[in-house]
Formats: sequence, C-alpha cells, structure tokens
Amino acid sequence: MKKILFVIAGILLLYNLYLGSASVRSGEINFFNDVSRDFLLLQELDYKKIVLIGPRSSTAGLFHGPLWTYVNYPAYLLGHGDPVVIAWFWQFLEIAFLIGCFFLAKKLFGNLIAFAYVLILSSRLIPHINGIFHSEATFFITPFLFFTIERYVTTKKNIFLIIHLIITSALIQLEIGDGIPFLALSTVVAFFVIYKNKLWKHLLSFLIVPLCLINLILFDIKHELRMFHAIISTGTGQKYFVTIPDWIKNRIENIVSLELLDSPEYHMPLLIIIFFAVIAGSIYEIKKRSKYARVYALFLFYFLGYITMSYFNKGLLLYHYVYLLIPITTLWLVSFLRKGKFVFLFVIFSIAIYLLTYANGTKYITDLQNSFQDKNPNSWRGLSSVADEIVKRQKNEEFGYFVYSPDAFAYQPRYAMIYNFQNSKANAFEYQKKATTYVVAQPPPANNPYMEHDWWIKVKAGIKNDPTFTKKMPNGYTILEYHLTPDEQKIPHEKNIELGISFR
Repeated sequence: MKKILFVIAGILLLYNLYLGSASVRSGEINFFNDVSRDFLLLQELDYKKIVLIGPRSSTAGLFHGPLWTYVNYPAYLLGHGDPVVIAWFWQFLEIAFLIGCFFLAKKLFGNLIAFAYVLILSSRLIPHINGIFHSEATFFITPFLFFTIERYVTTKKNIFLIIHLIITSALIQLEIGDGIPFLALSTVVAFFVIYKNKLWKHLLSFLIVPLCLINLILFDIKHELRMFHAIISTGTGQKYFVTIPDWIKNRIENIVSLELLDSPEYHMPLLIIIFFAVIAGSIYEIKKRSKYARVYALFLFYFLGYITMSYFNKGLLLYHYVYLLIPITTLWLVSFLRKGKFVFLFVIFSIAIYLLTYANGTKYITDLQNSFQDKNPNSWRGLSSVADEIVKRQKNEEFGYFVYSPDAFAYQPRYAMIYNFQNSKANAFEYQKKATTYVVAQPPPANNPYMEHDWWIKVKAGIKNDPTFTKKMPNGYTILEYHLTPDEQKIPHEKNIELGISFR
C-alpha cells in the first residue's frame, strides 16, 4: 500500500512541477515591481561587480543584503540579462529545494511524511515560482534553518550551530526584517543548550554572524549607522499605521491560519480546527516526553515567537512577511501523519490543505492564460511587445525615450525597455530627447485613474507639444511618439525623474 502511495505522490509532484513551469514555458514572467527592481540590481551588479547592499526595505534608511542578487547573477550572465533564463533558474532552485526538503523531513519523520511535505510545498509554489523576489526567496531558507537548530538541540554538536548561524545570516541578507527575529529566537535556543550542557566554547560560533554580515556592517559604518538607527526607531516607535483592532485581528488571523493557505480568510473555520488540533497534538507530544518532544517544542517556539516579535511591526503583516513560515508550519502539520490515535484526522487535514493549494495553483494557471499573459501591466511578454513596437517603427533610426510609472520608480518598463532595446541593437537613448522621442506610459492604478501621464510629460519630461502617434497596447501601456525640433530637444527635463536604482 505504501509503495502505491509513494508512486501516486511522485506522479502528483511531477505534475505540480509541470504546472509551476507553465508561465516560463510560454516565455512569461510576473514582472511586478519587486522582481523588476531585482533585475535592475542585477544590471548594477554587472556594472560594479561588488555591491554591499540589496533592495531598500519598507523602513527608510534600511536595506536588505545583496545575496539574492548574487544568487541570480550566474543565470543573468548566462542569459545576457534575459528574465526568462533566470525564471528557468528559479525552476531549478525549486527542484533542488524540494529534494533538500524531502531528505530533511525523512530524517526527522520518515518517508511518508517527506512525500506529503514536498507534495504540499510543490502545490503551494505553483502561483509563486514565476515571480520570486528576495522576500519570497526566504521560503528556500527556513526549512534548513529549522532542521539545523533541531539537530543542534538533539546532538549538541557545534557544527550544526555553525551551519544554523550561517543560514540565519543568509536569511538576514535576503530579508533583514525577517532574519533579525529568527536570529534572536535562535540565540535564546542556543544559549539555553549551551548553559544547560556547559558548552561554553560554542559561544564562539556566534562570531560567524558578523562575518557573514560584514557587507551590511561596512555599509552602515560608512553611512553613519543609518541602518542601525532605522532598526532602533522601528522597534521603539509607538505609532501604529493601522487601527488597533485591525492590527490585533491581523495578528490573530496569522496565528490561527498557520500560513497554510494563500487566502486564509475564505477557509477560516477549517484553519481554526487545524490550528487547535496542531497545538493540542504538540502539547500532547511534549507532555508525554515522546522522542519528538523537542521538535514540537521548537515548532511552537519559532512560530509563536516569530509572530510575537512582529509587535515591532506597527502595520499589517503582509503575506511576504510571513511567507517564510510556510515550510515550517507545513512540516508541522504533516508531522502528525505518523502512527497515532488521531492520524486519520490529520490525513483529512493534509489532504484538504493539498487540494486547496492545488486548486489555487490551477486557478492561477487559468488566470495566467486568460487574463495575465500579454494583457497585464506586469506581463513580461506584454512589456517586451511595447519595446518591439517601438523598434519596428524606428527601423534602426536613433530615438530618445522616457518611461512613466505612477509609482515614480518605473522599475518594470525601465528594465524591459533597456533589455529589449539592447537585445535588438536599437539606437535608443534613455532620458534623452532626440528628433524622434517616445514616452512609454504605464496605466494608472484602477483606484486612482487621475494618475495619468499627461501632466508628467508636460511638466516633468518637458515635452509640451502633442504626440504624432499614440498606441494603446493590450497590457494597458501607452506608446506616445513625438517629433521634436532642435530647440524642443534642448528643453531640459527635470533630473529627479532619472531615479535609476539609487533609491532601490
């Protein structure tokens, strides 16, 4: 019977991987602002070769590390900047990640649980794998972070603490706001083990953390500790960005949902039952001092500890703040599929979570094909078609161009135009006015139609005359072509629209 289950799980796993590659197989990527910003950072790295910081965080003056940029850089070089090549690299990362997760789950709980674990994770990744940015890349880190601390607590071997601290430092490099709470929690666990077992030499292992974060430390020293002050001000600030009831409701929902589903609000009754069953099962294992007692104590400590430390965030916990918990809570759930009194109940729970994540994945594929591909402002294919339209019109003649986005940074159209114009060897000049000049304008947000491009073109870009050609593209972008006289070309544009990547 077990062999049949393993074969079925293997087939479903391969099918999930096939579904997850649906986007990249069609040359499509969800090129939203965080992903496109990462590609501009890759371009910066290609130019500078050494960078100390990565993207900006939501806190002014605070930056994430450049680890995700360096991880993607070999694929960037291989594909000459082509996002589709890097998206294929993400598929490879997913497979390597699932293989690693299988073996760590097998080590902790056995084959059956390992198959269930990677099956649910693979279905959960279907809607996400075609648009991985630094915050979502934390997903690839946390199961190994949890496994190494469990191995340290169980074996007391210093090598596991060293590896764990390296992984935790990598988490800080990827997402500084997520990594610091995990470092604090792991410090508590490690100090408890060291104190209880008098392993004082193990304290020296913590020296590896500043070594792994030397880039951020050097950057902060150079810039008058602006990141340190930003962290302190965030943690000590008393101002809430939402109402207290909304803040409390958000925290409760994130605790009760166990981050098991992408849209927990639609399945809250089921998730509440699962939550209490998982908590009760964990307490039972700890009380009876089973061989898994330490593992369940760590599940409780890291999950509840991380949510508790989110007190320092005075706003809502957005999905990418808690996305890294998914591999831990999913393993927590399927760990109860071992033999026991209530195993049948957890079989039902696990099947329900798998079916719901699978349904969400298939819905994503349908939406991708029907309403996203070539049609959405974040569609890579759609953005490329905008550049292709300009290249066809110009026929190797030189032109200048500007890109407009309501959010001012214009990450998506900037990288798309830079890459496609270079790839087609177009004679294009960004932020320069030529006899033929184009403006590529992103559509305004649906909830604010007044953020149109007309005012920006006249005031910011300094182009006063009317376009000689206008075309609205299927993805909502507008191409505007201007023919400018030599005097009109000399009218300066406001330099502050050349944001580049300086502000991350």
